[in-house]
Amino acid sequence: MVISSPGQVTHNFHVHPDPETGALIGLPDQWMKILSNALTPEDLKKNPEQAVQALKTFFQVNKHPAPKHLYEEEEPVEDQPVSEDKPPLPPKAQKDPVVDVSRGVEPPPTKDKGEEARHGPNTNTTVLRKRGDPSQNSEDVMTQMRRICNPNDPNRRFEKSKEVGSGASGTVYTALDKESGNRVAIKEIDVTKQPKKELILNEIKVMKGFNHKNLVNFLDAYVVGDHLWVVMELLQGGPLTDVVTETVMREEQIATVCKEVLQAIHFLHSKGIIHRDIKSDNVLLGIDGSVKVTDFGFCANVQGDEKRTTMVGTPYWMAPEVVTRKQYGAKVDIWSLGIMAIEMIAGEPPYLQEAPLRALYLIATTGRPEIPDWNKLTREFQDFLDRCLQESVDARFSAAQLLEHPFLKKAVATRSLIPLIKEAQRVLHKEI
Repeated sequence: MVISSPGQVTHNFHVHPDPETGALIGLPDQWMKILSNALTPEDLKKNPEQAVQALKTFFQVNKHPAPKHLYEEEEPVEDQPVSEDKPPLPPKAQKDPVVDVSRGVEPPPTKDKGEEARHGPNTNTTVLRKRGDPSQNSEDVMTQMRRICNPNDPNRRFEKSKEVGSGASGTVYTALDKESGNRVAIKEIDVTKQPKKELILNEIKVMKGFNHKNLVNFLDAYVVGDHLWVVMELLQGGPLTDVVTETVMREEQIATVCKEVLQAIHFLHSKGIIHRDIKSDNVLLGIDGSVKVTDFGFCANVQGDEKRTTMVGTPYWMAPEVVTRKQYGAKVDIWSLGIMAIEMIAGEPPYLQEAPLRALYLIATTGRPEIPDWNKLTREFQDFLDRCLQESVDARFSAAQLLEHPFLKKAVATRSLIPLIKEAQRVLHKEI
């Protein structure tokens, strides 16, 4: 019988604030250096636990190894719905969902697992049992993907033209559907390069299962070798991000976008789905001014009042309960909507100019962020933002409640967005 070397080895760090100085004791010097680079001694002394939670979120977003246990003894829960009565666990880079770690501090080196296997784990090491074969999980996902996708060759039906966008999740092209004569968008994803293939599968299931006027319409999906083609309706107005960064929106136009996006959020929530990544980049506009939510890879399926503990989404739009790694529910989408409304006022989300770790700390400790030109906003808009950006989840409005809010009565026809779309495309030299 062959005994394997330890797998998934992690270190436990028991961190606590010094009762006299308030300094954090127990963090390795490199972790402390990262915290000290982004936060002041007063920050660390005033909110030590939130500082460490922000650090954990920072590393999870960046997919760098971090101490598994900084405060809690138990293993953190990931991707598992939990009932509401279970006690909570303790806890733009410009338009880029990945936080930049290059601001002056190198991430700590990972431990040489070969060396650890040769010498054995030390007394500060916990050996975790493996949860299954990752390659088997990937193959299961690919099997499911082939099962729900169209088995035909998409190259016979679609003629791809130009690339219109690319990111970590794939490349988007415009294409001609030779059967219908319509132009479509095709998102091509190299599945082998995706660390969480189940997110791709999730996106297909959500898009394929639902049809709503404020969701990007799914047309078909194909597996071509190791690549997935997701065919969607083409929205030639581009992302809302172009409009918020290049134009000035009036309140009635902001109300129009909020109403359309809220209708999509309310529909998803009614189906037990949390989007978890609402932001201007994931709201697409048609040349007719239509407003549609896209990018369902982060969606979570929950039932009733179940909560989740997985840290997902884009940092600057995250609700405080996500940053502090507490259980959360559908109202995280409402917080993100409020942050997106600030984008429409100011052209960017709060804290975008801060170092990423400090931004996470501020989200965790500040509550409702400072809103530019607050006194210039109407009372209805101020109240709408207040209802979205309540730090207390219970006090935060639901999508259904917000759809009845007086601010949305200012909403006008979506065609009012057409001049903004055209101006943004002119400035950015994009063709409609």
